[in-house]
This record gives sequence, C-alpha cells and structure tokens, in this order.
Amino acid sequence: MEYPPSSSRPRISELPKPETGLTEWTNKIKAIQRQVDADEDIEQQRLNEEIAASRLARRRRSQGVGSGGPTDSPDSCLLISLIFCGFTVNLSG
Repeated sequence: MEYPPSSSRPRISELPKPETGLTEWTNKIKAIQRQVDADEDIEQQRLNEEIAASRLARRRRSQGVGSGGPTDSPDSCLLISLIFCGFTVNLSG
C-alpha cells in the first residue's frame, strides 16, 4: 500500500483532540436541555393557569353565577382567574 507524500497528510498535532470535541458537544447538549427544561416549565405554568381558570369558571357556573351580570365580561373573568392563580392586579390604571 502506497501512502501520499507526508506533506499532504494531516499531522497528529493538527488533528482536533477528541476530548475537546466531546466536551464541546456535551456542553451544547446540556445547554439545549436547560432550554428545553425552561420551556417545559413555562408551558407547565401556562397549563396550570389555564386549569385554574377553567375550574373557577366551572365552579361559578355550578353555583348559578353567570346570569349576565357585570362579572361575566371576559375582562372580569380574566381578572378573577389571575387573582385566583395568585397574581397581584393593579386596578388603579
């Protein structure tokens, strides 16, 4: 078997070290996983808020509240849902 001249072959010192490449990929994967976890946390919080609002609306319907009074507007339902989920709401403007 004949090899090309040594000047065209990469030298050992020019090749990337496997540990460096592995570390870099490991760090990239960990960063992606942290982002996925954060996105899942945000989505879980959104779902919890949606569930709480749905339960509140169901409770109000079952108690006979919902006769078209001033608290049946979408804005007031959102306000009640936000308060129910533990948010503070500034009504002064």
